[in-house]
Amino acid sequence: MATDRDWADAYRAQARADFGAALLAGTQFPSAFAMLLQMTFEKFGKAALLRSGAIALTTARTSHKAASRMIATMRLQRGLMAAMGGPYAWHAAFEVVEALENAHPQLAGRAPGTPQLEYPWETATGAIQWPERDLDIAARLANPRSGLAAHVVDFATKLDRHFDAIFL
Repeated sequence: MATDRDWADAYRAQARADFGAALLAGTQFPSAFAMLLQMTFEKFGKAALLRSGAIALTTARTSHKAASRMIATMRLQRGLMAAMGGPYAWHAAFEVVEALENAHPQLAGRAPGTPQLEYPWETATGAIQWPERDLDIAARLANPRSGLAAHVVDFATKLDRHFDAIFL
């Protein structure tokens, strides 16, 4: 029977694969880049929370809030982030991870007219919008002048590199 640690390792391995796909998509496909980053951080979050015993496997399989829980832990337990330069260095990346999570269809789609990853939505005025053109977090990541995409990629890279030290 597989242990929570086995599942955590599998989630982390899939996070790495999703991150690799995000890098291939890059900011030339903003909504795909954002969606793949959301998937990356959700799986890193599930791996981290399973490793630490903060969630059970049943929760990991059904929840889409693992990334924000991981970020909350990183903010509160500042020592966890020492190897990565501390939590303050990653404030913008933390906000992006939370914005991506909130755009997940299972979370954003609960309110009509709410922008979301993956699917078009209808605004209160009846206009149809879609992620590639209208999702704010995707546009922010795609803006080359902001440096936000590079910052988030750097965060994901360092999170993976220091994962074993941060989440025992």
